[in-house]
Amino acid sequence: MKRLQRRAAALRVGIGIGVGLSLAACAGGALAGPLAFEAAQTVENLSAGLSDWRNTELSALWRGPAGGSANGTLRRTERFDLADRQAEAGAALPLAPFWRAEAEVAASDTHRVLPQWQWRGRVWREGVAGWNLALGAGRTLYRNPGLTQGNATAQAQAEHYLGPWRFAWTGAATRLDGGGVSSAQVWRLDWYASDALSIGGLLAFGRELENLPGRGLVSSSVRGAALKASYAWAPNWSISGEAAGHRQGELYERYGLRIGVRYQH
Repeated sequence: MKRLQRRAAALRVGIGIGVGLSLAACAGGALAGPLAFEAAQTVENLSAGLSDWRNTELSALWRGPAGGSANGTLRRTERFDLADRQAEAGAALPLAPFWRAEAEVAASDTHRVLPQWQWRGRVWREGVAGWNLALGAGRTLYRNPGLTQGNATAQAQAEHYLGPWRFAWTGAATRLDGGGVSSAQVWRLDWYASDALSIGGLLAFGRELENLPGRGLVSSSVRGAALKASYAWAPNWSISGEAAGHRQGELYERYGLRIGVRYQH
């Protein structure tokens, strides 16, 4: 059974990416310098007697004077007693007034539980009746001994700012190569209490498709929630904390804590 769960983790599709992107959006609240560096550690405890998950990240972010940006992340992940390393790079580019394009690409040379490679892209249209709207697409490839599986994702996003509040929604549909479609939603609420403090929360739910060896394609209901806060205690330094919970159908539940420290110049 543990082997099946390892393979299932390697092929999970659905809300995982959406949640990760939504949480990342809360990371930049308090500071506004052109260059930032962050170190973060995440520990998640799993049910069903499974070992803890751990994730360590080192990230850099550059913001250009014309609204563009570039970012990179080095990541080490431990899941189901397997360790992976991954590199990720992204960029945002203004296209025209009220239009912006974003893209990210990630690759893992170990790819035991993480994708071997992954790309995502979005185009934003800002200021539509007070809303910012985006459409995006992505492609992911998992490759393990004796098993190769890819999937394609389509995504829609919407966000609205009202005073110190931000409301956001993300919907995604993912299709596994060869058939099978899952869909998921993420709802967010962020409060920018001051230039130094921001607090946010999210709810995520939907279905994920998993390809279990010996069982074939399995669809499971998933749901998750998270709370996050970021606080700048000095002009160039801030700390962020995040508590999250996730239920993966009948396979397991996991509860985690993430702590990040950021320097911005």
